[in-house]
Amino acid sequence: MATTSNQINELYAEVVADLVPYYDDAVLLPNPSLITMNYNLTGAIGNEMKIPLTNSWPNGNVNPGENTSLINDGFDFNPTSATLGVTKKSAGSTISEEALEDGGLDTVRNALVTRLSRSIAQATDVEGFRVMVSGGATALSDLGNINIINDGNIASELTTAELAVVFSNEAMGYAVKRDPSVKMFNDIENDNHDFVATLRNGFAQVRSNFIRCVATEAGVGSSTASLAQFSKSVANLRAQNAPADVGGFYYAVITPAQELKLASELNGVGGIASGSIGSVSQALANQALLEGLIGQAVGLRFVRSNNLVSGITAL
Repeated sequence: MATTSNQINELYAEVVADLVPYYDDAVLLPNPSLITMNYNLTGAIGNEMKIPLTNSWPNGNVNPGENTSLINDGFDFNPTSATLGVTKKSAGSTISEEALEDGGLDTVRNALVTRLSRSIAQATDVEGFRVMVSGGATALSDLGNINIINDGNIASELTTAELAVVFSNEAMGYAVKRDPSVKMFNDIENDNHDFVATLRNGFAQVRSNFIRCVATEAGVGSSTASLAQFSKSVANLRAQNAPADVGGFYYAVITPAQELKLASELNGVGGIASGSIGSVSQALANQALLEGLIGQAVGLRFVRSNNLVSGITAL
């Protein structure tokens, strides 16, 4: 049975309705818990904004003498700004008439929404992590491209690097100019229906000194990550007076390979003697320790992502 215009219209309507919630569920960095400076530029003129920044200041005067100046050097208010621009993210998919006939409306809708939403969510996070470690959205080629301090392995200790990030939730800024939206075009000649999802958003380094990276060897089973590296990042952020969240924690986003290496430091703790993580009890023990003990001891909330900068040359 051929699909009807009503079926196509219903598919389009359901994709439009589901795209934003599916995107919100898939994307990581725009979360206000990770980036408190979130801005909605929808309807505003222009494609960039300025985020005002104040300069740092020294300690106040201790027991100033009588008839002496109370305004010491470094107390002048000298604001600057960080520029945040938005760029387009997009994804598209072609649905054939036969796919809709044979797969059914629900199957096609779910697959289409998942594909479009996760693609633009991935593009958003990839750009965000690039900006976080380098200040720009261009793909990194080697460790020399980063503009933040590395508390992990140095270049001479690595072959191919991947970068975890440790940061304050006030380190970055995020803005959205166009919410996720979808358009549909009928390709009559080829008997297809083209769906295109777009989004305009962007990131900026607001306080680069509130961000640290941990460079380790890339690859599952090859990672050189250690808790000591992340503890060092936390100590350096605290030394900068970088604001923590309401619980006193910073955030660490790590790769699956780094997660495995950190979890391996826990093997055997509270579990079976061999340290195997194959059993349910050991897996639960590792999870509890990673989320609880490590977080409490190191001062971090760990998050895993496949969209971190990875596979770059260690130069």
